[in-house]
Order: sequence, then C-alpha cells, then structure tokens
Amino acid sequence: MTLYNDIMAGDTVYFKTPHTAELKGKAVMHGPHGWVVNFGNGMPAVVSEKNFIRSRKGKNRRPDYFGKWLNS
Repeated sequence: MTLYNDIMAGDTVYFKTPHTAELKGKAVMHGPHGWVVNFGNGMPAVVSEKNFIRSRKGKNRRPDYFGKWLNS
C-alpha cells in the first residue's frame, strides 16, 4: 500500500466516487487536479487526495516528471 504522493504512472489506484462506490483504475498521468486514472474502456477519472483510498505498485511503473513539472 502506498501513499498518494508515491503514486507513479502504471500503478493501480483505488478511489471513491461521489456516490460512495469504490472503483479502481490505472494511473496514467498527473494533472492539475490530481492523477488521471483509466478505469476501463478508456473512461477517465481524476483522483485527488480527497477521494484517494489506496494504491498498489504496478509492474511497469514510471515517474511522470513532465506532468508534475507542468502542474506544480
């Protein structure tokens, strides 16, 4: 289990929806409001510290230097 600040592209991220459902998806890139996550069939979601539950390290994880630089 990793913290929100330790997420990298390729990690599996678990998050809550506004309707209290728990979903998971693969972290794609870091955006201005949080991590953009693909949770199936190309459906994107934004995961911030408010709706983040936990994450799991992926096999092919890599840091998103450009996204963090662009949005910091």
